[in-house]
Amino acid sequence: PRWEVAFKFVTEQAQTRLLDVQVGVGRTGVLTPVAILEPVELNGTLVSRATLHNYSQIARLNLHIQDQVVLEKGGEIIPKVVAVDKTERGVGVRPVLPPLVCPSCQTKVIRLSGEVDWRCPNSHCPARQLERILHFVSRKAMDIEAIGPVLVEQMLNQQLIRNVADLYRLRHEELSQLERMGDKSARKVLTSIERSKNIHLSRFIYALGIRNVGEKTARLLAHRFGTLNALLEASLEESSEIDDIGPIIAQNILEYFQDRENLTIIEQCLANGIVVEPEIPVPKFRLQQPESSRLIGKTVVITGTLSESREVWKERLEQHGAYVSNSLSRKTDYLLRGENAGSKLAKAQKLDIAVIDETTVANWIELRPSIKDEMVE
Repeated sequence: PRWEVAFKFVTEQAQTRLLDVQVGVGRTGVLTPVAILEPVELNGTLVSRATLHNYSQIARLNLHIQDQVVLEKGGEIIPKVVAVDKTERGVGVRPVLPPLVCPSCQTKVIRLSGEVDWRCPNSHCPARQLERILHFVSRKAMDIEAIGPVLVEQMLNQQLIRNVADLYRLRHEELSQLERMGDKSARKVLTSIERSKNIHLSRFIYALGIRNVGEKTARLLAHRFGTLNALLEASLEESSEIDDIGPIIAQNILEYFQDRENLTIIEQCLANGIVVEPEIPVPKFRLQQPESSRLIGKTVVITGTLSESREVWKERLEQHGAYVSNSLSRKTDYLLRGENAGSKLAKAQKLDIAVIDETTVANWIELRPSIKDEMVE
């Protein structure tokens, strides 16, 4: 039928000149090349920077400084270089090659066997330290909203902090002396830090910035081991047994927790007041799950307007062993409905999926009535 046909528009492209390539250093040491361009309009915005992904992609493009390059937006959001117009290449242009040393700490860069990325191996690299701390304070990690890139850079330059654990030792008199930081701003930062001290295990794992461990993997680890101590003592085989965690990620997790420096930082975080709240472990085999919890191992979909944000309810459900999905199917166990529920409610009724509300879930997880007020405070 005609109404089922979708038309995919041709991606809009623009052509401009490559002026330079800057190199960014991530928290795990990955060097990311970024194209510096003559400004050009693309999809309604003026673009002067674009991602080049990695140096293998640069080699495939045969990219040279001063080349005419073709741009488009990936997902209509992120500008990227997709081609080079070699007919416009002038005489004497120089190719874009991987740097020999890290642009931040001047350590010789490496590329591990089987990988495309070049890395800075220096764990004390200033750029890596900056990115690690920014990841740690980000919204999906410790959620210290009052701390941003400028403040972190100032604190590192003034040697007020060396790692993430030092954030919890900051004093008002130190912060208030920084540029553009008065009494009120310093208090706001310290209040934000204090609020972050109680954190669920999955978010703390994600905040640590373990290589290849994102939000989903962090939740899988939290649901499998339940407590931080159990995770610290986990073997390679135990991590590998978890669905969606392969041997490479399992090895990265093991190496992270075997590193004495990483363990010291975790110990300092705990000594400085961070309380990592345990999560309910999900049994390895769902048939063995206890009857006392109706959420462990269940797939839940959320629809409608709830009394709190979906992110809050998603995190709450996952902390009690549920899997939260965006799409409804016959494999869905529960539909959590709020006000003004839409087509998902009708579909759930058609598929005979159990429909529950906030009160039902609150009773299942013994949610205290005051929890919302505590979060607002």
